Amino acid sequence: MGEIVVDGDGHVCEPADLWTTRLPPALRERGIRLHWNAATGFDEAYVEDRLLTDRGLVGLGNAGTPFDDLGQGIHYQDIAPAGFDPRERLKVLDAEGISAAVMYPGLGLSLPAIQDPALAVASCRVYNDWIAEYCATDPRRLIGIAALPLQDPAAAAAEARRAVHALGLRGAFTRPNPPNGTPLHDPVFAPVWEALEELQVPIAFHPAGLWDMPGTSQAMAHLMAPATHHALILFFDDYMTFANLVYAGVLERHPHLKVAILECGGGWIAHWMDRLDEFTESYAWQLAHLSLKPSEYFLRQGCVSFDPGERTMGALAKFIGTDNMIWASDFPHSDATYPGVVQELREHTADMDAAARTKLFGANAVKLYGIGC
Repeated sequence: MGEIVVDGDGHVCEPADLWTTRLPPALRERGIRLHWNAATGFDEAYVEDRLLTDRGLVGLGNAGTPFDDLGQGIHYQDIAPAGFDPRERLKVLDAEGISAAVMYPGLGLSLPAIQDPALAVASCRVYNDWIAEYCATDPRRLIGIAALPLQDPAAAAAEARRAVHALGLRGAFTRPNPPNGTPLHDPVFAPVWEALEELQVPIAFHPAGLWDMPGTSQAMAHLMAPATHHALILFFDDYMTFANLVYAGVLERHPHLKVAILECGGGWIAHWMDRLDEFTESYAWQLAHLSLKPSEYFLRQGCVSFDPGERTMGALAKFIGTDNMIWASDFPHSDATYPGVVQELREHTADMDAAARTKLFGANAVKLYGIGC
């Protein structure tokens, strides 16, 4: 296909009835499900006995539509067909000049918020089976990532092995939030990290603009001005969780664990490296268990996704090198540039040399996810 261009973080739109039809019958009334509220004109999303959102789901699939329409009610099933239908998605890839796209959930971003471990395990299995089916339309270009039920770490490790060996998925994701309040640097998750090291696939931390888990939304939303919430929480949750993995020694103990930090841009990572390195010096008395600087853990094991419209990609290569950068379209979500995402990427990387662009555009994602293009 000539130049390799890999979208390192795209999304799907799962069928609205995915969990209500595929979960074991005893669990279906508590799985992720939608209800159309005719009085408000919005879809409502539920899981267990909790309302996840009452303001609709249009942000999951309205790429390319005016932002003036973002707050308007629309049925979930009426949003972008390229989210639901893999054949339509391949047409988008062709039109945009994208060789392959790595697929993360839409509705399934709430899988980590499920509180009942048994329901979480069953729900992740349903999702993983479905995303494998979606990507089977063209497994060379549609790359599936597994949902892991970290609510049960032993089951999550087993599901990671099933997802990679039996389903052909090329990584695992969770939110950067603590499942059931247990932070991700807790040693209880060691079996999961060990499994991913063994499988040689990354764990991707993919935040969401939701209130359904402990984290920035629940702790700080009352301090935020209008419209600040979504702009900040994705970054705050990712920033803190990756810092915790480093300072708590998770990456020290699991040197072959690859970590992808998604959905919050990448321009902050140089500041993160400088700041955490500095505090490692002044707080060395608390960090004797670390053999490397935080920046060195990132360079050894981390990868961060840049939005195509970021102006700092070329400049950042000087500080973080060129091996730890990927780009992400976020298609078909509302903040995706469509049409024209690859053109936007080219415009904002004109100052990068050819070798650096090759890595950012696709080669780094090919290596991270272990895919063939």
